[in-house]
Amino acid sequence: MGKNNLFFEDQFTEFKALFLEIGERYLLEKGSVITNNHDTLYLYYVESGIFKLSVNHIEGDSKTICFHGEGSICPYSLSRPIDGKFHIDVDFFMITAITDIKTIRIRPKDFYQALKENPDLSITMLDYVIMHSNLFMHESVTLSYDSAFVKTCNIVYMYIHYLNKVGINLTQAEIGEMIGETRLEVARSLKKLRDQGIIKTSKNCIEVLDPEVLKLNCNPDFVY
Repeated sequence: MGKNNLFFEDQFTEFKALFLEIGERYLLEKGSVITNNHDTLYLYYVESGIFKLSVNHIEGDSKTICFHGEGSICPYSLSRPIDGKFHIDVDFFMITAITDIKTIRIRPKDFYQALKENPDLSITMLDYVIMHSNLFMHESVTLSYDSAFVKTCNIVYMYIHYLNKVGINLTQAEIGEMIGETRLEVARSLKKLRDQGIIKTSKNCIEVLDPEVLKLNCNPDFVY
């Protein structure tokens, strides 16, 4: 993961053999919401596919926070017990499979035991949590101070580097949901990028013609 990117991948790849020892392979279908299952909780290591983490407002609005791809784990809040119990820390966010996902699912108590027995895994998990924390703090600053145009550039950069590679196409409304802007503001920003010759668009598809100029329009913390 580069800087404050929105896409997590490859953090736990070196521990895959360990996860296979303590967990089991499990296929999640596109649309599965793993935070809905409160009866039997698992951590999921992603072998292939993508999860989306989004936050739901009490009034019904939703905002995408980040994505988890191959080599990532979620939900990480199940990696240790709180007051003697394993549970998801909050109940207002959703983790949704936006593709079919091949996973290794692990019972929280088994993952926690592996953390206690494997210092390298513990440090990697700590780094992982810190990266998420930094992203959440940076997200609050971005929503407050970056313009709709800059936020659109950020998401276009992330989109063409990660999501579009696996065939995920985004509508203007979906981009707006991710960056906290209206579909109209996204449309204006994409038009500006088209007029400058930076991108071209077709139905739910964006092609970047000048990636270097796109990077110059992004928040520097989102590009590398």
